[in-house]
Amino acid sequence: MQPAAFGATVVTDRPSEVAAFYAQYFDLQIGIDLGWFVTLRRGTADWELAICERGHPTVPAAVSALSETGCVFGFVVDDVDKVAASLVEGGVRLETEQVTEVFGQRHFFVRDPAGTWLDVIQLVEPDPEWVAANLPTS
Repeated sequence: MQPAAFGATVVTDRPSEVAAFYAQYFDLQIGIDLGWFVTLRRGTADWELAICERGHPTVPAAVSALSETGCVFGFVVDDVDKVAASLVEGGVRLETEQVTEVFGQRHFFVRDPAGTWLDVIQLVEPDPEWVAANLPTS
């Protein structure tokens, strides 16, 4: 099976606030806003992020009962430091500092207003020694 598209859903008591967070900090545009359900995407991307109200009849009771999620959404951005600064300026607490990993990522973790973990990533050149030791050469 080959999925035609991909989507993820954040279940929250505050759909509008969570949707506004993604629109403000990750430049996602709202497609549908029914109050209890909001979709966001960037341009013509073949993925979308949905925000759904906890307790809505379309959400299984077991999901609505969860107080926290183990999911981490990764967002690849052009400038991780710029996004971090914008979040901090907006009063959002970063969960980690920005770090540059030897495997080719500069990133940090933050949570959205619903508590969903986000890994905000900028792709950078990996350390040549790490590449030599860890990636097969053709």
